[in-house]
Amino acid sequence: MRIGLTQNDYPIKRNILNKVSGCEYVFLRKNNNLFHSLSTVKKMVFRKKTDIEGRYFFYQKPKIDILHLYNDINYSSQKWVTSFETLVPRFPETKNDHQKTEPQHIRNEKTENALKQIGKKNCLGIISISQASANIQLELLKNYPEFQEAIKSKLSVIHPSQEIIPRDSQKIYQNTEIFHLIFVGTQFHLKGGPQMIEVLKKLRQKYNFRLSIVSSFKTDNYVTKVTEKEALETKEMLKKEEWIDIFENIPNEKVIELIRQSHIGLLPTWSDTYGFSVLEMQAAGVPVITTDIRALPEINNKNCGWLIHLPQNRLKQALYFTGEQREELKKTLKVQLENILEDIFTNPEQLLEKSGNSLERIKKNHDPAIFSEQLKAIYSKA
Repeated sequence: MRIGLTQNDYPIKRNILNKVSGCEYVFLRKNNNLFHSLSTVKKMVFRKKTDIEGRYFFYQKPKIDILHLYNDINYSSQKWVTSFETLVPRFPETKNDHQKTEPQHIRNEKTENALKQIGKKNCLGIISISQASANIQLELLKNYPEFQEAIKSKLSVIHPSQEIIPRDSQKIYQNTEIFHLIFVGTQFHLKGGPQMIEVLKKLRQKYNFRLSIVSSFKTDNYVTKVTEKEALETKEMLKKEEWIDIFENIPNEKVIELIRQSHIGLLPTWSDTYGFSVLEMQAAGVPVITTDIRALPEINNKNCGWLIHLPQNRLKQALYFTGEQREELKKTLKVQLENILEDIFTNPEQLLEKSGNSLERIKKNHDPAIFSEQLKAIYSKA
């Protein structure tokens, strides 16, 4: 079976590429997408940019059996599947509906047409990578009751697979004279980095630990509103701290090696569609401190790690939409993170138990073989 892919980036590699044995994966050129070609022509001739986000129309060259998209909708007759991290269609008219104190959607013809495509027979399924994202999808469908049943029948939740990362956790946790903490996140501010540093600086007065930060310190323009200048200043400030090691743009193999050397993982994030670094940490037996937004409480809990409970809306999106909400979020995050770390540092014996539970959770819920069979069952509908 030949599976057509439109990208070769991290989400595709993590959720689709080479996940089903016996399948041949074909990377399609951008000009296989009619919307991309039309956008290019319009830009060249009329010097106008066309928004093609979330839309795909396949020319049917080269020959494939199934087109597997990520966050996109197919408008051609080609048989197709899409995986998504928030919802589909991912349009400007839909992608921010859940990012409000009270989630809401304004019905529109563009979204209606996209949902019609999902309802057609050539759409074999839509795959949410978490229940939280599936709930956002179902929330959208409430506004289009004529499509609800047809699309719900095609909706499945398949959490990403994760290989076990071998290490001697027994040996690691015998030595807690100095704790090794690790933070992995491209967008340092979005992932709660500044609040984490505030807490750790305070705790440095009482406890002995080192922190590894894996980040490129990219900014975001939709949550923290931090500028590139501010992000750079933060990075330069952290480089002066002798207890912090900063790693930028390193290969995943190096990230895994740093994880294997760590006692505790940190992801006190304001916003996240999933939390892939959490899976890698747990797979190495490194318990993680995370917030409880979006998919994170599906992959982390008090049995295998620690949860920071943030103010959030009914779709598990943290409340950061006003200045007052952002200040409350920061305060809540810092208070709970400090309490959790105090408890860990004074009761380190809990680490080995949570380490073992993390491994068991990965084995049970992210088995690559089970993931492959689930994906194969959807492909078999072709």
